[in-house]
Amino acid sequence: MTKDKILEVSINLFSEFGYDNVSIRRIAGEVGIKESSIYNHYKSKESILETILDYYISEMTKEEIPLSQASQNLDVGFEYFYNVGLELYKTKLSEPDMMKITRIFLIESYHNEKIKEFIRKPIMEYAVNGWVDLFDLMKEKGLIKKDGDTKQLAESFYYYGLFLLIEHFIINYPEDDEKFLEEFGKKSQNHMQLIFDSVKIV
Repeated sequence: MTKDKILEVSINLFSEFGYDNVSIRRIAGEVGIKESSIYNHYKSKESILETILDYYISEMTKEEIPLSQASQNLDVGFEYFYNVGLELYKTKLSEPDMMKITRIFLIESYHNEKIKEFIRKPIMEYAVNGWVDLFDLMKEKGLIKKDGDTKQLAESFYYYGLFLLIEHFIINYPEDDEKFLEEFGKKSQNHMQLIFDSVKIV
């Protein structure tokens, strides 16, 4: 479908050259259609970007583990609980389009207000709140100490993973994606274990 092709081409171009450096004309040329034909599918370049961001969140959350399932996984053991979620995340992130979109919103975040809001809300606020719920659940189950700030605990964990993404997609770019994901898994596991060990009930 032409609409899907426009989206695919836009993801490729935005991730390689930056959103501001890609015109509707260039997108149309890469797709192989007239510039005016783009508007039969998207009202503007901004609406293409909005669709890309919506797609990213939809893909990242569609296999999200509900709190009830997280509770059952915690009953099996903390390591099992964490690894299930980590593998789901790594599998989704390893998809080429998801890697490219991650780079788009990271490199554009310093000057694009729409992307800044995207990072503030679903990428940071929503994700941190999810971890707050999980750590609260761990408190209820007697797995971690009940004193202490759960939100700070959640931020301490989650923001480390966000730093690893920034390091890969900006600081070390271009870098082998497969190698990064392997290292991301190991570093995330070690970091989470460090946090858990500091608050677990012995």
